[in-house]
Amino acid sequence: DDQLEIEGSGNAAFSDSGDSGSMIVDEEMRATGLLFAGSDHGGSNDAGLTYANPFGVVLKKLGVRLVLA
Repeated sequence: DDQLEIEGSGNAAFSDSGDSGSMIVDEEMRATGLLFAGSDHGGSNDAGLTYANPFGVVLKKLGVRLVLA
């Protein structure tokens, strides 16, 4: 519940093995999620699905905030 499900475009997966813990950003380079799982199959292109925790929730649960230098 309340997780992000991401599908790659074309025939490519959005994530790969070893990507867990990666920050996911949107087109404007704003943090949107923290990747925690991916699959090799699934989605409309059957290239796999990626799952992430919403980044704002991650920060709140950890009790931290981002500081831009």
